[in-house]
Amino acid sequence: MKQIFIVLLIAAIGAGAYFYFTKKQKNSPSNSKELILGKWNVDSIDVSKAKHSSALLGLLLAPDTAGHKYQLEFLKDGLILEGNEQKLEDTTHYKFMDGKYLLLWDKSDTAKTKWNIEKIDSTVLILKDQDSTSLYFQRVK
Repeated sequence: MKQIFIVLLIAAIGAGAYFYFTKKQKNSPSNSKELILGKWNVDSIDVSKAKHSSALLGLLLAPDTAGHKYQLEFLKDGLILEGNEQKLEDTTHYKFMDGKYLLLWDKSDTAKTKWNIEKIDSTVLILKDQDSTSLYFQRVK
């Protein structure tokens, strides 16, 4: 009976280790760099925990007069195109830090802001700044 318990315990430890390490590989920095490329619609913004809420952030969610939502396109060369579906402009740059953070800065200003990558997969991107503002994005299909 003790031998069966030991075998089951070893199998459980092995299965746990397998799932732990395969999950770590899926969230690797190189995978995040590939997943972020493409167009993303701003889905929602959570400023409930933010120290300084900005009315400007609310404008990102409001569609323009033609009904187009605010959109970002992350390019491989570190540029972010911003705007709506009809007009995207290259005003922002980004750089990955440890696969967990994005540094963002405007082309006219070298001050960088740090955003935590809370979640990234093929359909969802969640960024959170140091002020606890969370931005939720959905990939454009």
